[in-house]
Amino acid sequence: MPDSAQIQTEALPLVKPFDAALGAEVSNIDLSRPLSDAQFAVVEQAFLKHHVLVFRQQPLTDEQHLAFASRFGELEGHVNKSTHHKKHDKVQVFSNVKDDGKTTGVHPELGTYVWHTDKSYVATPSLTTVLRSPAIASEGGDTLFTNTHAAYDDLDAQTKQKIEGLKAEHSWKRSREKVGERPATAEEIAAAPPVQHPIARTHPVTGRKCIYVGSHTSHIIGMDYDAGVQLLKDLEVHATQPKYIYRHKWQVDDVLMWDNRSTMHCVTPYDAAKEKRAVHRVVVKGDKPV
Repeated sequence: MPDSAQIQTEALPLVKPFDAALGAEVSNIDLSRPLSDAQFAVVEQAFLKHHVLVFRQQPLTDEQHLAFASRFGELEGHVNKSTHHKKHDKVQVFSNVKDDGKTTGVHPELGTYVWHTDKSYVATPSLTTVLRSPAIASEGGDTLFTNTHAAYDDLDAQTKQKIEGLKAEHSWKRSREKVGERPATAEEIAAAPPVQHPIARTHPVTGRKCIYVGSHTSHIIGMDYDAGVQLLKDLEVHATQPKYIYRHKWQVDDVLMWDNRSTMHCVTPYDAAKEKRAVHRVVVKGDKPV
Protein backbone atom coordinates (compact mmCIF):
# COMPACT_ATOMS: atom_id res chain seq x y z
CA MET A 1 0.00 0.00 0.00
CA PRO A 2 1.28 3.52 -0.76
CA ASP A 3 2.32 5.81 2.11
CA SER A 4 -0.83 7.64 3.21
CA ALA A 5 1.17 10.82 3.71
CA GLN A 6 2.09 10.82 0.03
CA ILE A 7 -1.30 9.93 -1.44
CA GLN A 8 -2.85 12.63 -3.60
CA THR A 9 -5.78 14.58 -2.21
CA GLU A 10 -6.70 16.41 -5.40
CA ALA A 11 -10.05 16.01 -7.16
CA LEU A 12 -10.75 12.85 -9.13
CA PRO A 13 -9.21 12.38 -12.59
CA LEU A 14 -11.13 13.61 -15.61
CA VAL A 15 -11.71 11.18 -18.49
CA LYS A 16 -12.32 12.49 -22.02
CA PRO A 17 -13.04 9.80 -24.65
CA PHE A 18 -11.54 10.24 -28.10
CA ASP A 19 -13.60 10.48 -31.26
CA ALA A 20 -12.44 7.01 -32.24
CA ALA A 21 -13.35 3.38 -31.67
CA LEU A 22 -11.28 3.34 -28.48
CA GLY A 23 -9.11 5.52 -26.29
CA ALA A 24 -9.49 8.36 -23.81
CA GLU A 25 -7.32 11.09 -22.28
CA VAL A 26 -7.08 11.20 -18.50
CA SER A 27 -6.25 14.57 -16.98
CA ASN A 28 -6.22 16.18 -13.51
CA ILE A 29 -3.84 13.51 -12.26
CA ASP A 30 -0.16 13.27 -11.32
CA LEU A 31 1.27 9.82 -12.00
CA SER A 32 4.50 10.66 -10.18
CA ARG A 33 2.68 10.32 -6.85
CA PRO A 34 0.69 7.42 -5.39
CA LEU A 35 -2.98 7.44 -6.37
CA SER A 36 -5.74 7.29 -3.78
CA ASP A 37 -8.10 4.34 -4.02
CA ALA A 38 -10.78 6.65 -5.44
CA GLN A 39 -8.44 8.01 -8.10
CA PHE A 40 -7.27 4.54 -9.02
CA ALA A 41 -10.87 3.33 -9.33
CA VAL A 42 -11.59 6.05 -11.91
CA VAL A 43 -8.50 5.09 -13.92
CA GLU A 44 -9.26 1.38 -13.72
CA GLN A 45 -12.85 1.81 -14.90
CA ALA A 46 -11.74 4.06 -17.75
CA PHE A 47 -9.14 1.46 -18.70
CA LEU A 48 -11.75 -1.29 -18.94
CA LYS A 49 -14.18 0.92 -20.86
CA HIS A 50 -11.86 2.66 -23.31
CA HIS A 51 -8.99 0.11 -23.58
CA VAL A 52 -6.31 2.79 -24.23
CA LEU A 53 -5.58 5.64 -21.82
CA VAL A 54 -3.38 8.67 -22.53
CA PHE A 55 -1.83 10.78 -19.77
CA ARG A 56 -0.13 13.96 -21.05
CA GLN A 57 2.77 15.85 -19.48
CA GLN A 58 3.92 13.15 -17.08
CA PRO A 59 7.74 13.42 -16.75
CA LEU A 60 8.17 10.24 -14.75
CA THR A 61 11.32 8.62 -13.48
CA ASP A 62 11.71 4.90 -14.06
CA GLU A 63 10.94 4.32 -10.38
CA GLN A 64 7.69 6.31 -10.63
CA HIS A 65 6.81 4.49 -13.84
CA LEU A 66 7.26 1.13 -12.10
CA ALA A 67 5.25 2.24 -9.07
CA PHE A 68 2.26 3.35 -11.16
CA ALA A 69 2.23 0.17 -13.27
CA SER A 70 2.47 -2.02 -10.17
CA ARG A 71 -0.95 -0.77 -9.00
CA PHE A 72 -2.45 -2.98 -11.73
CA GLY A 73 -0.69 -6.19 -10.76
CA GLU A 74 2.53 -8.15 -10.81
CA LEU A 75 5.22 -6.69 -13.05
CA GLU A 76 7.14 -8.97 -15.40
CA GLY A 77 10.29 -8.81 -17.45
CA HIS A 78 10.83 -9.73 -21.08
CA VAL A 79 12.46 -12.65 -22.83
CA ASN A 80 14.58 -10.23 -24.91
CA LYS A 81 17.18 -9.29 -22.31
CA SER A 82 19.03 -7.02 -24.74
CA THR A 83 16.29 -4.42 -24.25
CA HIS A 84 16.36 -4.47 -20.42
CA HIS A 85 17.08 -1.20 -18.62
CA LYS A 86 20.59 -1.17 -17.13
CA LYS A 87 19.28 -0.61 -13.59
CA HIS A 88 15.71 -1.94 -13.68
CA ASP A 89 15.11 -5.36 -15.23
CA LYS A 90 11.33 -4.79 -15.31
CA VAL A 91 11.81 -1.76 -17.59
CA GLN A 92 12.39 -2.26 -21.31
CA VAL A 93 14.01 0.47 -23.37
CA PHE A 94 13.37 0.74 -27.11
CA SER A 95 15.62 3.52 -28.37
CA ASN A 96 17.62 4.46 -31.42
CA VAL A 97 19.66 7.00 -29.42
CA LYS A 98 23.24 6.09 -28.56
CA ASP A 99 25.12 7.20 -25.45
CA ASP A 100 26.79 9.96 -27.47
CA GLY A 101 23.38 11.36 -28.45
CA LYS A 102 23.56 10.26 -32.08
CA THR A 103 21.07 7.89 -33.67
CA THR A 104 21.82 4.25 -34.39
CA GLY A 105 20.15 4.73 -37.77
CA VAL A 106 17.71 1.87 -37.26
CA HIS A 107 14.44 1.27 -35.46
CA PRO A 108 15.24 -0.90 -32.41
CA GLU A 109 12.59 -3.61 -32.85
CA LEU A 110 11.07 -4.51 -36.22
CA GLY A 111 8.31 -6.51 -34.55
CA THR A 112 6.72 -3.29 -33.30
CA TYR A 113 6.03 -2.23 -36.90
CA VAL A 114 3.43 -4.99 -37.35
CA TRP A 115 0.12 -5.61 -35.60
CA HIS A 116 0.48 -7.58 -32.37
CA THR A 117 -0.71 -7.92 -28.80
CA ASP A 118 2.04 -7.89 -26.22
CA LYS A 119 3.55 -11.18 -25.08
CA SER A 120 0.83 -13.38 -26.54
CA TYR A 121 3.61 -15.95 -27.06
CA VAL A 122 3.61 -16.84 -23.34
CA ALA A 123 1.05 -18.81 -21.31
CA THR A 124 -0.16 -15.74 -19.41
CA PRO A 125 0.15 -12.76 -21.79
CA SER A 126 0.40 -9.20 -20.53
CA LEU A 127 -2.64 -7.59 -18.93
CA THR A 128 -1.49 -4.07 -19.63
CA THR A 129 1.49 -2.27 -21.09
CA VAL A 130 2.48 1.14 -19.68
CA LEU A 131 4.67 3.13 -22.05
CA ARG A 132 6.28 6.55 -21.68
CA SER A 133 8.11 8.68 -24.22
CA PRO A 134 11.33 10.46 -23.22
CA ALA A 135 12.08 11.20 -26.91
CA ILE A 136 9.74 11.34 -29.90
CA ALA A 137 10.09 11.56 -33.66
CA SER A 138 8.91 14.87 -35.12
CA GLU A 139 7.33 12.99 -38.01
CA GLY A 140 6.08 9.39 -37.95
CA GLY A 141 6.56 6.97 -35.10
CA ASP A 142 2.88 7.14 -34.16
CA THR A 143 1.30 4.17 -32.41
CA LEU A 144 -1.89 2.68 -33.83
CA PHE A 145 -4.37 0.77 -31.67
CA THR A 146 -7.34 -1.28 -32.84
CA ASN A 147 -10.43 -2.30 -30.88
CA THR A 148 -10.53 -6.08 -31.23
CA HIS A 149 -13.83 -6.32 -29.31
CA ALA A 150 -15.61 -4.13 -31.85
CA ALA A 151 -13.99 -6.10 -34.66
CA TYR A 152 -15.28 -9.36 -33.20
CA ASP A 153 -18.78 -7.94 -32.71
CA ASP A 154 -18.92 -7.05 -36.41
CA LEU A 155 -18.02 -10.53 -37.65
CA ASP A 156 -20.85 -12.35 -39.39
CA ALA A 157 -22.47 -15.23 -37.55
CA GLN A 158 -20.88 -17.82 -39.82
CA THR A 159 -17.34 -16.59 -39.10
CA LYS A 160 -18.00 -16.40 -35.36
CA GLN A 161 -19.17 -20.00 -35.45
CA LYS A 162 -16.16 -21.03 -37.54
CA ILE A 163 -13.57 -19.63 -35.14
CA GLU A 164 -15.32 -20.64 -31.91
CA GLY A 165 -13.13 -23.21 -30.18
CA LEU A 166 -10.21 -22.77 -32.58
CA LYS A 167 -6.77 -22.15 -31.15
CA ALA A 168 -3.70 -20.60 -32.74
CA GLU A 169 -0.10 -21.28 -31.84
CA HIS A 170 1.78 -18.17 -30.69
CA SER A 171 5.56 -18.33 -30.91
CA TRP A 172 8.38 -15.91 -30.05
CA LYS A 173 10.64 -17.84 -32.43
CA ARG A 174 8.19 -17.68 -35.36
CA SER A 175 7.39 -14.05 -34.61
CA ARG A 176 11.05 -13.12 -35.03
CA GLU A 177 11.28 -15.04 -38.29
CA LYS A 178 8.20 -13.36 -39.77
CA VAL A 179 9.59 -9.83 -39.39
CA GLY A 180 13.20 -10.61 -40.28
CA GLU A 181 14.61 -9.86 -36.83
CA ARG A 182 17.63 -11.69 -35.39
CA PRO A 183 16.76 -15.33 -34.68
CA ALA A 184 15.49 -16.26 -31.24
CA THR A 185 18.24 -17.67 -29.06
CA ALA A 186 18.07 -21.12 -27.48
CA GLU A 187 17.70 -19.42 -24.08
CA GLU A 188 14.77 -17.32 -25.33
CA ILE A 189 13.03 -20.32 -26.89
CA ALA A 190 13.40 -22.24 -23.63
CA ALA A 191 11.99 -19.29 -21.68
CA ALA A 192 9.11 -18.79 -24.13
CA PRO A 193 8.18 -22.06 -25.89
CA PRO A 194 5.19 -21.98 -28.27
CA VAL A 195 1.77 -21.75 -26.64
CA GLN A 196 -1.82 -22.15 -27.82
CA HIS A 197 -4.53 -19.53 -27.30
CA PRO A 198 -8.15 -19.24 -28.50
CA ILE A 199 -8.71 -17.07 -31.57
CA ALA A 200 -11.93 -15.76 -30.02
CA ARG A 201 -10.77 -14.68 -26.57
CA THR A 202 -13.09 -13.74 -23.70
CA HIS A 203 -12.10 -10.78 -21.51
CA PRO A 204 -11.82 -12.03 -17.91
CA VAL A 205 -13.42 -8.90 -16.41
CA THR A 206 -15.96 -7.62 -18.92
CA GLY A 207 -16.88 -10.95 -20.52
CA ARG A 208 -16.61 -9.44 -24.02
CA LYS A 209 -15.07 -11.49 -26.82
CA CYS A 210 -12.32 -10.24 -29.10
CA ILE A 211 -10.30 -11.38 -32.10
CA TYR A 212 -7.02 -12.56 -30.59
CA VAL A 213 -4.50 -12.76 -33.42
CA GLY A 214 -1.46 -10.73 -34.56
CA SER A 215 2.14 -11.19 -35.63
CA HIS A 216 3.03 -13.58 -32.81
CA THR A 217 0.68 -16.22 -34.23
CA SER A 218 2.12 -19.08 -36.26
CA HIS A 219 -0.76 -21.32 -37.39
CA ILE A 220 -4.12 -22.72 -36.32
CA ILE A 221 -4.13 -26.00 -34.41
CA GLY A 222 -5.87 -28.84 -36.25
CA MET A 223 -6.35 -26.92 -39.50
CA ASP A 224 -4.50 -27.23 -42.79
CA TYR A 225 -1.42 -25.04 -42.31
CA ASP A 226 -1.92 -22.74 -45.31
CA ALA A 227 -5.66 -22.44 -44.74
CA GLY A 228 -5.07 -21.60 -41.10
CA VAL A 229 -2.47 -18.96 -41.90
CA GLN A 230 -4.87 -17.40 -44.40
CA LEU A 231 -7.68 -17.32 -41.84
CA LEU A 232 -5.39 -15.58 -39.35
CA LYS A 233 -4.49 -13.00 -42.01
CA ASP A 234 -8.14 -12.45 -42.93
CA LEU A 235 -9.07 -11.89 -39.29
CA GLU A 236 -6.21 -9.43 -38.82
CA VAL A 237 -7.18 -7.50 -41.95
CA HIS A 238 -10.76 -7.32 -40.70
CA ALA A 239 -9.71 -6.20 -37.21
CA THR A 240 -7.40 -3.45 -38.46
CA GLN A 241 -9.85 -1.55 -40.61
CA PRO A 242 -9.67 2.25 -40.07
CA LYS A 243 -13.05 2.34 -38.30
CA TYR A 244 -11.60 0.34 -35.39
CA ILE A 245 -8.36 2.35 -35.00
CA TYR A 246 -7.07 5.13 -32.78
CA ARG A 247 -3.81 6.78 -33.91
CA HIS A 248 -1.68 8.18 -31.12
CA LYS A 249 0.62 11.06 -32.03
CA TRP A 250 3.24 11.15 -29.33
CA GLN A 251 4.25 14.16 -27.28
CA VAL A 252 7.27 14.23 -24.99
CA ASP A 253 6.41 12.83 -21.54
CA ASP A 254 3.23 11.10 -22.64
CA VAL A 255 2.29 8.01 -20.66
CA LEU A 256 0.11 5.46 -22.45
CA MET A 257 -1.42 2.29 -21.10
CA TRP A 258 -3.54 -0.23 -22.94
CA ASP A 259 -5.42 -3.45 -22.36
CA ASN A 260 -3.73 -6.26 -24.28
CA ARG A 261 -6.90 -8.35 -23.85
CA SER A 262 -8.86 -5.83 -25.92
CA THR A 263 -6.43 -4.42 -28.49
CA MET A 264 -3.68 -4.88 -31.02
CA HIS A 265 -1.14 -2.16 -31.80
CA CYS A 266 1.79 -1.25 -34.05
CA VAL A 267 4.19 1.63 -34.71
CA THR A 268 4.15 3.67 -37.93
CA PRO A 269 7.46 4.16 -39.81
CA TYR A 270 9.75 7.14 -39.20
CA ASP A 271 13.23 8.19 -40.34
CA ALA A 272 15.33 6.34 -37.77
CA ALA A 273 18.55 7.78 -39.17
CA LYS A 274 17.41 11.37 -38.60
CA GLU A 275 14.80 11.18 -35.86
CA LYS A 276 15.49 10.29 -32.22
CA ARG A 277 12.83 8.07 -30.66
CA ALA A 278 12.88 6.36 -27.27
CA VAL A 279 10.18 4.69 -25.19
CA HIS A 280 10.35 2.99 -21.81
CA ARG A 281 7.99 0.07 -21.30
CA VAL A 282 6.66 -1.74 -18.25
CA VAL A 283 4.23 -4.65 -18.51
CA VAL A 284 1.86 -6.21 -16.00
CA LYS A 285 1.35 -9.96 -16.00
CA GLY A 286 -2.09 -11.10 -17.13
CA ASP A 287 -4.04 -14.33 -17.18
CA LYS A 288 -4.38 -17.42 -19.35
CA PRO A 289 -6.62 -16.59 -22.35
CA VAL A 290 -9.95 -18.42 -22.55
